[in-house]
Amino acid sequence: MENINVETRRGTVLNGVLFPAQSSDTVVIAITGIHGNFYSNPFYYNIGYTLSEHGIDFIFAQTNDALGEIETYNAKTGKKEIIGSWNERFSYTDEDIDAYLDYAAKKKIIDMYF
Repeated sequence: MENINVETRRGTVLNGVLFPAQSSDTVVIAITGIHGNFYSNPFYYNIGYTLSEHGIDFIFAQTNDALGEIETYNAKTGKKEIIGSWNERFSYTDEDIDAYLDYAAKKKIIDMYF
């Protein structure tokens, strides 16, 4: 398992974890959901290790609306940001998911996506 940071188009840095498989052309990306507790959910370890042992990469992904408040930073402005469900912006969902798909494509986990 490795910690990852992905940058959205707006510059917000999101945290996730990658359970890499030895050889894979498939990735499962799980999103925590609104107010989801990314950091204290032990269940994703079982999923991640099981999938990676069977040749599937697994990314457990925090989005803009996870937890109540999350301190992060903006890679474009260099400034601290507070994100989370306290200031829900559902319109960012597609952009957050795109950031993880872009990460997977750059890491050659997936070749392309729609």
